[in-house]
Amino acid sequence: MSDTTRERIEEALKKHDKGYNCAQAVSCVFCDKVGINEAIMFRFTEGMGLGMGGMEGTCGAIGAASILSGLKNSSAHLESPDSKKLSYEMSSQCLSNFKNQNGSVICKDLKGAETGTVLRSCNDCIADSVRIIDETLF
Repeated sequence: MSDTTRERIEEALKKHDKGYNCAQAVSCVFCDKVGINEAIMFRFTEGMGLGMGGMEGTCGAIGAASILSGLKNSSAHLESPDSKKLSYEMSSQCLSNFKNQNGSVICKDLKGAETGTVLRSCNDCIADSVRIIDETLF
């Protein structure tokens, strides 16, 4: 793992400790890579907390990969969208890597909400996601 990746992980964990949700913490450390102001990224990802707004869906930390993939890869050809395939592939690769490592991408499963068995803490999900996104997308 590169020093830059370690620094991004540390910064994401600081943001999470400060009150950012998992998606915000991960996404905001890549603002420099996708040319987005942090306040805008924060707003884009606010509803992704607790597994897309309520612990029932995809973990926000790795869900950030989908936002970042689109921001990195989209051609923004509004009249004739032509870059979705690449964005989908890169996002899918990040989520697959996360699932292979942690056993799930579902927040409630990772937190053990129904089983009582925690697969991965939020901080570990954030660290894993930053590393996976950095290695896969950037």
